[in-house]
Amino acid sequence: MLDNYHVIELIGEGSFGKVYKGRRKCTGQITAMKFILKQGKSEKDIKNLRQEIEILRQLRHENIIQMLDAFETKTEFCVVTEYAQGELFEILEDDQNLPEEVVRGIAKQLVRALHYLHSNRIIHRDMKPQNILIGSNGVVKLCDFGFARAMSCNTMVLTSIKGTPLYMAPELVQEQPYNHTVDLWSLGVILFELHVGQPPFYTNSIYSLIHHIVKDPVRFPTNITPEFKSFLKGLLNKKPQDRLGWPQLLEHPFVRETDTERLVREKMLADAMEVAEGSRAWKVRWTE
Repeated sequence: MLDNYHVIELIGEGSFGKVYKGRRKCTGQITAMKFILKQGKSEKDIKNLRQEIEILRQLRHENIIQMLDAFETKTEFCVVTEYAQGELFEILEDDQNLPEEVVRGIAKQLVRALHYLHSNRIIHRDMKPQNILIGSNGVVKLCDFGFARAMSCNTMVLTSIKGTPLYMAPELVQEQPYNHTVDLWSLGVILFELHVGQPPFYTNSIYSLIHHIVKDPVRFPTNITPEFKSFLKGLLNKKPQDRLGWPQLLEHPFVRETDTERLVREKMLADAMEVAEGSRAWKVRWTE
């Protein structure tokens, strides 16, 4: 399978392995290629990696990174996805904070992505700026489903701790049962950080951080509109059952789509699908 790709350059590295920029030989499509070594991983880790791949295979949404290919050898996994330009985390590092209108545009896209996931009974569980990519035309792409969990109809509550402490909901840091609303808390933390420059609770001590998340009230910035404050309050509620839920979240004034926005988005989607179909047709003719 690797013979189908040119590996161009290293673009990322972490404890999981390495990510390279690649190009598919037949079509010229630029991709991201995530190589994950099996060495040192338990059977459970390997099983979780296969689960991540199966989850990614099923997802089709404009604000979720698209998996294009996946294969494994005796020594490693390789997951090939569409290539996005940069991390939201990098933008935060460069700009420190973003204007409310920019945050609103990002929020609208992340809300649609989470609605799609939760409608398909999938919790992301590791929402953070490092797992949000910015593609062409400012399109936001949610990625990295290494902690994702597909819920069966009979399993609405989970208890295992996953994710990044800064973005964890109170019920998670207390090791209490949780459901999809942990993603909504994390979304609130991310949007807060995008506008303010740091999360609502921020400390280098894990013990202090947990105490703040569980006990301390969120101090909302004064320089935001009532709509944004209402939206953040709806997400950053310490009681999961009192957080904004579906479908009300989609209709909140801060993220509700106008007819014009919907038409523009649908046109962009249609154009993208047309390009993709053309690419597939060309690939078939090339390989015949």
